[in-house]
Amino acid sequence: MKLRDLSVVAQLRIGLGLVVALVAALGLMARNSMDIVSQQTSDLYEHPFAVRTALGDLKSDLLTIRLGMKDLSLSRGSDEARDLIAEIESARGDLSDHVEIIRARYLGPREDLASLDREIAKWDEVRAETLRHLADGNEPGARARIAEGDGQSDKVLQQYDRIDRFARSKALEFARASTAMNARLDRALAGAIAVIVLLAVGVSWLLVRRVRGPLHEISRATDAFRDGHFEARSAYASANELGRLSASFNRMAEAIQAELRAKEEAAQLTELLLKEQEPRGFCRLLLRSLTSRTKSEIGALYLLNAAGTQFDLYESIGLDASAAGAFSATALEGEIGAAAARDEIVHLEDIPENTRFAFRAASGTFLPRAVLSIPISNGGRATAVVSLASIRGYDEAALRLVTDLHGFLRARLVGVLAFQQIRDLATRLEGHNRELDAQRSELTAQAQELTQQNTELEMQKQQLDEANRLKTTFLSNMSHELRTPLNSVIALAGVLGRRLATKIPDEEHGYLSVIERNGRSLLALINDILDLSRIEAGREEMNVSAFPVTQSLSELVGMIGPLAREKEIALLTDVPDDLPLITTDREKFRHIVQNLMSNAVKFTISGSVTVSARVVLDRLRVAVRDTGIGMHRDEMTHIFEEFRQADAGTSRRFGGSGLGLAIARKYATMLGGSIEVESEYGKGSVFTLVLPIGSQEAAQAARLRGSRASSTSPTPAAAGGNRRILVVEDSEPAIIQLKDILTRQGYRVDVARNGREALAAIETAAPDAMVLDLMMPDVDGFEVLRSVRAHESTSTLPVLILTAKHVTREELSFLRSNHVQELIQKGALNQEELLTAIGRLMESAPPAEAQAAPPPGVALRARRRNPHTNRPVVLVVEDNADNLLTARVLLTGPYVVLEARNGLEGVEQARKHRPDVILMDISMPVMDGVRALQEIRNDDTVMHIPVIALTASAMKGERETILAYGFDEYVAKPLDGDELRQALRKTLD
Repeated sequence: MKLRDLSVVAQLRIGLGLVVALVAALGLMARNSMDIVSQQTSDLYEHPFAVRTALGDLKSDLLTIRLGMKDLSLSRGSDEARDLIAEIESARGDLSDHVEIIRARYLGPREDLASLDREIAKWDEVRAETLRHLADGNEPGARARIAEGDGQSDKVLQQYDRIDRFARSKALEFARASTAMNARLDRALAGAIAVIVLLAVGVSWLLVRRVRGPLHEISRATDAFRDGHFEARSAYASANELGRLSASFNRMAEAIQAELRAKEEAAQLTELLLKEQEPRGFCRLLLRSLTSRTKSEIGALYLLNAAGTQFDLYESIGLDASAAGAFSATALEGEIGAAAARDEIVHLEDIPENTRFAFRAASGTFLPRAVLSIPISNGGRATAVVSLASIRGYDEAALRLVTDLHGFLRARLVGVLAFQQIRDLATRLEGHNRELDAQRSELTAQAQELTQQNTELEMQKQQLDEANRLKTTFLSNMSHELRTPLNSVIALAGVLGRRLATKIPDEEHGYLSVIERNGRSLLALINDILDLSRIEAGREEMNVSAFPVTQSLSELVGMIGPLAREKEIALLTDVPDDLPLITTDREKFRHIVQNLMSNAVKFTISGSVTVSARVVLDRLRVAVRDTGIGMHRDEMTHIFEEFRQADAGTSRRFGGSGLGLAIARKYATMLGGSIEVESEYGKGSVFTLVLPIGSQEAAQAARLRGSRASSTSPTPAAAGGNRRILVVEDSEPAIIQLKDILTRQGYRVDVARNGREALAAIETAAPDAMVLDLMMPDVDGFEVLRSVRAHESTSTLPVLILTAKHVTREELSFLRSNHVQELIQKGALNQEELLTAIGRLMESAPPAEAQAAPPPGVALRARRRNPHTNRPVVLVVEDNADNLLTARVLLTGPYVVLEARNGLEGVEQARKHRPDVILMDISMPVMDGVRALQEIRNDDTVMHIPVIALTASAMKGERETILAYGFDEYVAKPLDGDELRQALRKTLD
């Protein structure tokens, strides 16, 4: 194998192996050199250095012994002598040890050591003689021996010097040898390192050359290919990794180049096919292009027929006439069916001889070796198939071209076919449009007729709205006219019935009961019609409060009881005592339940009527069950309609207007509930009122108020106590009825037959309470109430309103703002209800004697002015200068005009001048008209002054909204003189 064919990893391993081997050899050389140096150092330390060290210690011990011997000769005591001898012996032992070290380590002649031993032995003999003389006390002999010993020690020192010189010389010899050795080792190591570096550089250069050359070649080819030279290839060839990388790049470049050529051919074909829009020409061009680019001998295009049952041949190139048949789409026949079923390109090879495709040439008929089936799908279903056949087979380029074009062919062919369908459809639509144009002309004429009819219908609607408004107005106005005579009939019949109970025959007394009963029935019918009218007009108001259900149901049972007893029907109750309070409109609740109970008693011939109540999931369910006539299922569909009962014969048999259930259903809906009905003909019915319980907080507060009221409220029979009540009423029958009821309960009754008499009576002596009619001549009840509330002494006088008039929302708001909480309709007057209401009024009112009398010279008066004797003062509060000028021009003369530019200034002017009437603009700076009205109504000194609203808004319902704030009258801008003066006269009269 050639070196260049070695893999890069193998080459790197060889090069690095050589470098590692050289480094290892260098390491061995260094280790050997270190061993030699270490041995030389050890020899130097172990021999010359150790010998010289021992010689120095020997010399020190020798001198110590000499000095000790001299000191011993001079000692004066035995103890000192013993210590000196012991020291001398210790030094002698150390000297022997040093001699042994020298003997073991000395490298010089052994004769030097023998001489040293002889001299030391002689010195030891002299020292022993000296010690013996000292022990015998022979001091002269001892001194002589000490001197001899000193001479002998000098000889020992001479031998010491000889050995020391040799040891020093040997040490120098070792040092010189070590230095020479270090020099040799340094030269050897330097040479080895140089060789290693050169070899490493050579190996590195060789490896870099082996790698960088191929990489440079591959990089060159890559850059050229990136710059668009798609024919660029890498020339490096080898069996190693770089060679394989070069070969991979060349294969990738060839694949990309082939892909680009295929894309280019596909783009050219796409551009060519985009130029043709006609289906037949497009299909012919498509087959010609595909057969030429894929080197196919046969091309055919099949379309799914309209029935979706088979693929019919639409266009072909080179196909034998005998093969021009259809393929079944339901049985998915042949290669066409396979492609349609799989919805992908099918490439068939090794075609069997019985294939339908055949290519006829001059030399004979040939069978294809390969078939390409290309499905064209739309909405997930194959609608066309393109089939190509070749007697040579297909290469990768042809397959790639077909694959790349598949999506485009699907979209383009579907688009061309859709375009043809759209064009055909456009042709048909053009014909339809011509027909539609004719129809449009007819419709235009009809539209004009409909427009005219709509105009007529709109006029009729306006007329109906006006008729409905007039009906509501008529009913409202007629309520007083109808109720007043009925009230007289009912009231006088009741009074006569009570006074003549024992004075006339029973039969004649019964006539009075018939008169009163029929009068009440007629009044109930009128009230039902008025209630229904108010509901339909959206003028019915809600007065929500919390009250005990058990008590209300008990009162209703007591009210209906006499009627049930009269018909000998059992009136039963199943009402728990612990029912919670319900927060809703109490009067409407009572109205609904009373209607259901009355109907149950009316339509029950025998048996019972049961009233039950339960709370289920925060809903109150009040059920009225009877054993009456019942209803058929189809009759229950319209019993809640106005003027309808179960059947036409029912009303004739049992009577009634058919309004009760309709009103009850509407009231239940207003309260957020419903009425459910179950019935079986001949067995009875169950009507169930379902209402929400309401807020728990409101119920708790009402429960506390109810508990306090129930503990302190007096009974009607005991409420008299000789307290004085002023009855203000212009109807004599009503006066008779009220006096009859109240005097029987111990009240003193004063009567005023109009507003002026009432004000005069109050000025003379304030009563304990007042029963006030609203509709009276000259000064009506509203004017009387304003005057009463304007004075401090009567601002809290209890007032009960008794009227036959339908009270509007604005009037009800006025009554509430003037502390009126009790209102009873005439005709429906019930003695117990009247006395209960009077009892509630008297509950918190102090006796008349305790009330403050009006100051002398100050009288309550109705706000009326005589324009011939005194001009009324009018305060105009308006921020617009032009409007203010207009009002001044219109009013100056009959009136004294004061002016204010905003609400705050208007309140100050009213307190200062006390005008007879105020014209108040609504929208003003600083303080608007509504806020100014509130300030006026909260001031006792000016609260009685009537205030007329001035506003530029004239939207429907605006009058009611503004009057609900508490204004006395309403005038829309721009100001009209007659309208303004009429409003002033109405307010001041």
